[in-house]
Amino acid sequence: MISTQQTAGEMAALDLMLAHLTHDSEAIASAMADSTVCPTTAAYARQQLCGLLHDAVLARPDISLNRPAVLGPAGRTWLQHVTMHGPVADTVMALADDGADPRHHLDDTQWIATYAISAVARIIDVYGPAVAAGRLAQIRDTA
Repeated sequence: MISTQQTAGEMAALDLMLAHLTHDSEAIASAMADSTVCPTTAAYARQQLCGLLHDAVLARPDISLNRPAVLGPAGRTWLQHVTMHGPVADTVMALADDGADPRHHLDDTQWIATYAISAVARIIDVYGPAVAAGRLAQIRDTA
């Protein structure tokens, strides 16, 4: 049986990605608050975002396990318009540079922000903003 905390965390994660996609600061704050309402909800949000980031990296048509998964130009252009600070910004850029986990010491809230921003950048890089929004909405509607 799926708990209400699991559902809340997974939905908040998708809402956070959609909010970042549109650069809606109020929706970002609301989704971030929803995703960290309790430790269990935060864990499910983080798990959902980590999985979506993984899927977005693998969705790239020219993916090769023999070279770094560097974020492409469309994702990098989008990242230029995202407000990030400190360790979140450092970690997002490290993930964009080579796709590797930089092993920074972040708390749950920082990891949630990092994974959400990174996943949106990767999805935009593969599909473009319009298709990315549609795919995220579709995932949310079927969850």
